[in-house]
Amino acid sequence: MATASIRDSTISRRLVTVPSVLVAAGILLPLSVVILPVSAVLDLLRGRHRLPTTRVLAFGYSYLVWEVIAVVTAVVLWVASGFGLALRTRLFQEAHRHVQVVWAASHMAALKSTCGLELDVTGMENLPPGPVILLSRHASIIDTLIPIQLTAAAQLGCRYVLKNELLWDPALDIIGHRFPNYFVDRSGGNSVSAVDKVAALAAGTRPSEAFVIFPEGSRFAPAKRERALEKLRGNNPVLAERAEKLTHTMPPRTGGPVAALRARPAGADIVVLSHTGLEGLAGPRELLRAVPFREPIRIDLRRFSGSDIPDDDDGRLSWLYDRWDEVNTWVGDHQTTSEI
Repeated sequence: MATASIRDSTISRRLVTVPSVLVAAGILLPLSVVILPVSAVLDLLRGRHRLPTTRVLAFGYSYLVWEVIAVVTAVVLWVASGFGLALRTRLFQEAHRHVQVVWAASHMAALKSTCGLELDVTGMENLPPGPVILLSRHASIIDTLIPIQLTAAAQLGCRYVLKNELLWDPALDIIGHRFPNYFVDRSGGNSVSAVDKVAALAAGTRPSEAFVIFPEGSRFAPAKRERALEKLRGNNPVLAERAEKLTHTMPPRTGGPVAALRARPAGADIVVLSHTGLEGLAGPRELLRAVPFREPIRIDLRRFSGSDIPDDDDGRLSWLYDRWDEVNTWVGDHQTTSEI
């Protein structure tokens, strides 16, 4: 069966991912008493006195442990809910939401203790109250954890729009499907079905929640940016001209983010999350070059009144590009030379 077909079939996917995580934990965790000291020695022999390989491996072990904890907890909650009969009740949805918050917070804590990751947040007072539509910059494999960390601190639950490649993470897959989230297939572009599902998810945002979407749709990288610009030049030259000015971000997508602004519940404001310090972190190789982090991850939160959003989609898209002009400028002003 093709990889995409396995991913798109819930049963087939989980028959691969769940056993893989459990087997990996059973084999690798006992070996950590050997692997981590050997890694530290090799780092020192190579002159890597800040032990980047050892740090990344330590984070990997923590990640694996929390994957197992989340999967086992999901099984326990499924049994406690009457073998799934009460999973959709508010009680069990909130229980799963709490598991997701603890899972994400544990990963962030592990990144701090092993890799030196620190967050420097300004504008935290702009996040509550809900409901809010949270539009976040996307630049790395790590920044999907940031909104849930901040919303939890603001005592807001959150509902995410995530790429469906993340379904390969069994904790995200199982827990994320047990309360309102949407895993979007980015290969289909702005399909009517995908845009409608994003709109429906946004429309259901409760006063105690934030709806989280990454308008760029993909993490920033120069090659990706150029491909997105080339596509825009063919489809919308006027928009491409605006997107050319976004040198630190990807151009915002025209489907899901605009649909979320259109479908937002009454009274919902918009919060824009800018950040810098995670550029270039596409995978473990880049993480090895970055750790330990020498500068904090700078985060800025700005709130905009929902009453200021135009009433038509062209106006909403223009408003979104205005905000991303500001994000682009903020990133350019706050990047440091130590970033990847």
